[in-house]
Formats: sequence, structure tokens, C-alpha cells
Amino acid sequence: MSTAGTLALFARLIASLGVVIGLMWFAARFVRRRGLGGFGNPSRGPGIHIDVIARRTLGRNSSIAVVRAGDQGLIIGVTDQQVTKLADADLSKLDLETADGQWTAAPLGPDNPTPSWKAMLDQLRDRTARR
Repeated sequence: MSTAGTLALFARLIASLGVVIGLMWFAARFVRRRGLGGFGNPSRGPGIHIDVIARRTLGRNSSIAVVRAGDQGLIIGVTDQQVTKLADADLSKLDLETADGQWTAAPLGPDNPTPSWKAMLDQLRDRTARR
């Protein structure tokens, strides 16, 4: 095969790759703008903002969580197979800060910022270390 034929083949390969990448970019842009498939900014569209206020592990694959969905508080049970609503919760009456060491997530806000990755990794190391 001559050098000119190789260069032409390489140019055709680059052009084809450019077309495929361009189509993928336009498809991703379309999906993001339409809010399809979990892409896009969730705060832009209508919906309910959900926060996990606190979570307590019960076993290897099960836990209980206190969740704020919009302006409503819920207590839910979480397993590998399902999520079950256990009860409604009045968030103003819950005092999760006094239960030291029992809940894995502290209430978030200006007073309690999101924990750093290093702090979360240290907490996981403490829980999984063999003693």
C-alpha cells in the first residue's frame, strides 16, 4: 500500500471518528436539555428536593433513614431489594444531635457542612478495621 493510500485511509478514519463524536455530543446535549435519563440540573425542573437527615445501619444490608422530601419528613427502611415507608416524621420535634454515635449522618446546614471525603474515609476505616 502506498503512502498516499495510507494517508487517505487515515484521514477517512479521523473524519468518521469526528462524525461519531459529533453525533454523540449532539445526542447528549439533546438529552440534557430535555431532562431525560437522569441528566441535567435537577433543581431546574419541577420536582421535590430530597435530603437524608440521618441514617442508622441495622445490619449488613439494611438501615433506617430519616428523610426530608419537600416539606415532609419520612422515616424509611432501606434494604438491597426495596425502600419502605415506616412512618411520617415531624422534623421539628426530632433531636438527632443528642443521639451521639447512633446516627451516621448529621443534619446538614450552615452549622453542619457536608463532611469531607477524608473524614468519611476515616469513619469507614474505623468501622471496618478488625480488632
